[in-house]
Amino acid sequence: MLGAVLLLWACSSEPAARTSPSTPARTSEPVAAVTVDGMRARLAELQGIAVEHGGTRAVGTPGYEASVEYVAGVLRDTGYEVDLLPVDVPVFEQSAPTVLERVEPSPMTWTDGTDLRAMLFSSSGEVRARVTAAEGGCEASDLTGFPVGDVALLAPGPCLRREQVVNAQAAGASAVVVPYPDTEEGRPLRPTLLYPDGITVPVLAVTPDVGQALGADGVDRPTVRIRVSATSTWTEAESVLAETPSGDPGSVVMLGAHLDSVMDGPGLNDDGSGVALLLETARWLATRQADSSVRFAFWAGEEEGLYGSSAYATSLSDEDRGAMLAYLNLDMVGSPNFVRYVLADAPVDPAAAEGNATIRRLFEEAFEAEGLASEPEDTHGGADHGPFARVGIPIGGVYAGSAEVKTSEQAETYGGVAGEVMDACYHQPCDTLDNVSDTALEQFAGALVRVLTQLAGIDAAA
Repeated sequence: MLGAVLLLWACSSEPAARTSPSTPARTSEPVAAVTVDGMRARLAELQGIAVEHGGTRAVGTPGYEASVEYVAGVLRDTGYEVDLLPVDVPVFEQSAPTVLERVEPSPMTWTDGTDLRAMLFSSSGEVRARVTAAEGGCEASDLTGFPVGDVALLAPGPCLRREQVVNAQAAGASAVVVPYPDTEEGRPLRPTLLYPDGITVPVLAVTPDVGQALGADGVDRPTVRIRVSATSTWTEAESVLAETPSGDPGSVVMLGAHLDSVMDGPGLNDDGSGVALLLETARWLATRQADSSVRFAFWAGEEEGLYGSSAYATSLSDEDRGAMLAYLNLDMVGSPNFVRYVLADAPVDPAAAEGNATIRRLFEEAFEAEGLASEPEDTHGGADHGPFARVGIPIGGVYAGSAEVKTSEQAETYGGVAGEVMDACYHQPCDTLDNVSDTALEQFAGALVRVLTQLAGIDAAA
């Protein structure tokens, strides 16, 4: 998941008029047929794919292609017709470790993958220059008077990281370094710059300790050497879609999870957990009748910038959008230090506000029915529900947390460890099967089945 940590993406559209979802009359108690054992079996298959293909299932790799083949095969074996929807996605590849050295004063060298990472779609290049810390960067005026040729040290701002980098380039920066809070040695993030076009300087994400070591003022500003050896290309990747044969095609509930991992790990929680829950939900629903059609999507290119879901959502006709009762997103539902987040993004289109509120209330009530607390989370459209919100479709979903630090109040409510991030293996090589919480899987699956039963009018007792 990108979330607010890595991506804030805003755009506009002209959505079709629509009817907001409301709770159907069906009251059948959901059958708990989406099991942890079933989801674990799916996750084990995804982990096996990653192990066989270099430890990743990122778009543009054989691991992703094998993931598409696996998911499509499971759906076909369950009785679904499958559509593979192609989308062009940029792919970032490193040919050598990224270098970051403080040359003076007091030389120091940091390690790629431990202290820093080149951001997705960083330019290649080698730079030796002084570091200048700058405030903001989301506006070009923030960098007025920036020393041409220096390396810009920028804190993450309330905008796309790409916007900060483009503004720094225009101000004359020779490279950009961004320290990310809530990370530590051994687990630096690799945010996306969305696409390579227009990025002309090396761009690094570093841990706060590295940022502090580079942030000296005045004449003691350090001189650093940076080298990024990488290429960015475009490839065609496929999203996987399937739909129930029964149910009203003029009233569609859509569920989605992203199928790709980051390039730095196997992605078993992010978002193998959502994929496993979606596959088992499809299996459960294959033997039941529903008033609405239920559509399942396994998206390509989420980690690069929501490519699969964006291409799909923006391709919908007015009639197709009008048929969409809701889109529910499942991204990271197995975090080990989890919180039960219910998506509560502010509506992009006021016409969708009522539908968003209904979906949120259904998830909250689903957890309450099991005696479980939950809390709202506004991700600012930073996952695959974002493109649907931007075309006026009501959205909702659940999320177990990523790089956020659990508060003492949250630890008291949900258990786990206060002061620790919710997923210490977020976007890391350790995001394996061992990183996925069975308790989180069970609780989020139970809530999804209950909500889907109500939204789509499913005869759960069949």
